[in-house]
Amino acid sequence: MSQISRRLFFLLLGALIPVVSSNKTNSATTKKPTPTPKKKKTKPTPTPKKKKTKPTPASKKPSASPEAKPTPSSVIEGVFIAKSADLKLRQPKVFYLKDSFGISTGYSLTRTTKGVVAFNTRCTHAGAPTNLSGARLLCPAHGSIFNPENGEVIRGPALDPLKSYRTIEINEEVRIVIS
Repeated sequence: MSQISRRLFFLLLGALIPVVSSNKTNSATTKKPTPTPKKKKTKPTPTPKKKKTKPTPASKKPSASPEAKPTPSSVIEGVFIAKSADLKLRQPKVFYLKDSFGISTGYSLTRTTKGVVAFNTRCTHAGAPTNLSGARLLCPAHGSIFNPENGEVIRGPALDPLKSYRTIEINEEVRIVIS
């Protein structure tokens, strides 16, 4: 509950600051407008007409421009969450990341024969964080059990599988794409 109220507080604070600051600037700058001096009427000066440029003859061949080639990007997608060596085949581990508000969120990572899979550790029934119990994710609130390799419900009361995330394994590190 404290996570929701903290997020709500920051959201409301972010919405109120611009409104309060704009009201202060408007009240501080409200003055009677100063009259502008009247100018004498003068005749407008004519602007010189631009000469039209003639196209060059077609006999000249334009120089060939180099072809655009895509440059390799050094930006790596995702957020670092674990080293590749930390994950053994079919042995799930829970890792934590902090969001921009400093709130820690747990992610279950498991190396499978198809690669590394990642799931949010929040139970889909009541939102309680699950814990590793052997090779399963167990919700201590109501007893739901999830498979860490595919996120599916093994035993309820939860009905929906865990939320999955795409992972990228590059340069001996595992990155998670949170969007």
